[in-house]
Amino acid sequence: MKTKIIIVGGGYAGIRAAKVFGAKFGLNPGIDIQLIDKNPYHTLMTELHEVAGGRIDPDALRIPLADIFHGDPLSVVTDEIKRIDFDRQVLYSEDCQYPYDFLILATGSKPAFFGIQGVASHGFTLWSYKDAVLLRDHIENCFYHASHNKLTRDQLREKLTFIIAGGGFTGVEMAGELAEWKKRLCRQYSVPQEEVRLILVEASQDILQTLDSKLRVKCLNYLKKSGISLMTGCGIKDVEGTRVRLSNDTLLNGTLIWTAGIQGNPFLKGQPIQKDPRFRIQVDEHLQSKSHPRVFSAGDAMAALYQGKSLPQVVETAVQSGEAAARNIVATLEEKPLLPFRPKYHGTLISVGSYYVAAKLSGIQITGIPGLCAKHLVHLHHIFSLGGFRFSLRYLHHQFIYRFSPDSTGFLSKQITQFLDPEC
Repeated sequence: MKTKIIIVGGGYAGIRAAKVFGAKFGLNPGIDIQLIDKNPYHTLMTELHEVAGGRIDPDALRIPLADIFHGDPLSVVTDEIKRIDFDRQVLYSEDCQYPYDFLILATGSKPAFFGIQGVASHGFTLWSYKDAVLLRDHIENCFYHASHNKLTRDQLREKLTFIIAGGGFTGVEMAGELAEWKKRLCRQYSVPQEEVRLILVEASQDILQTLDSKLRVKCLNYLKKSGISLMTGCGIKDVEGTRVRLSNDTLLNGTLIWTAGIQGNPFLKGQPIQKDPRFRIQVDEHLQSKSHPRVFSAGDAMAALYQGKSLPQVVETAVQSGEAAARNIVATLEEKPLLPFRPKYHGTLISVGSYYVAAKLSGIQITGIPGLCAKHLVHLHHIFSLGGFRFSLRYLHHQFIYRFSPDSTGFLSKQITQFLDPEC
């Protein structure tokens, strides 16, 4: 009888775990591996702001899971898991059941609104492909209506005011993209640049608190030079329609872009497994569920401590934890000792718009052109690990060829698109 291993989630952690299993059990007929995700594609989360900020084509975010695992000894299932019976070891969707012997839950995370009234219903989030496309369309529509309708001064100001809540990496990257895009949108729709307001709001006293202080100051100066207003030490109090009230009772009117926090996937909230208040699965040092030993977790779905501190919810954590969880399942099957998860971080990197990057890699601080090159090399490394040379060309195409084709229909752009996706 086959041993069934199921991975739920096609994000960074889930894909890495699946690749480990494929390499280990590729020729083993006694192992059945499945990866289940509600979407048939992997989303490049590190590039969401580039789509939302109008820099790259939305299709650049999505890589079909079937292409990632082409030729690998596992099956990819597009389905949405609704319920898990951990005692019977069965996953349930609307129409199907999936029994397992070992399970990796890599269900990712969702935005956290901290109970602030109106944020979920009136704000735009940036945590999925759909989020990025909706925000991109909304921003362009704001400029369109600002140029085509007879608006009062207050109405025009409201249309062209964008409030980014959250001074972490996502918020700063989104602000940087928007500062660049507004220049092109103002030219396209004949809107004076001075009418556009970009406001970055952070509840604590400083932005980018996990970044080295020197790099933080450089990013701060770049944001100010880009025309972005910073409001620190005040959070969002409540939201109603386009009216945003801050904790210091300042009233702003405009589009709210919420990047201020994340939590585990709410899907896990009702599942009978030990988890923390943010719906993340409590795991031990081997990434094994504390309440169900045949269940492991990785990425943003896990609540893990290392050296007494919570692990950062970044791509490196997801990739390394996905690999560690898979290797410990392999060790269990081979009756070998499980190994504790020991993450190794190579640095941090943030892009503020398309031309300015601040990074600290292997202890070395870099900005400007070297930082920009480092960013693309880091992304290419990940893309290559997913699908090799073709996927790397696809990335370069979207970042450079597509971007600089005025209408994205030039001959060179068409030829490369045909090569990357023959069905286009």
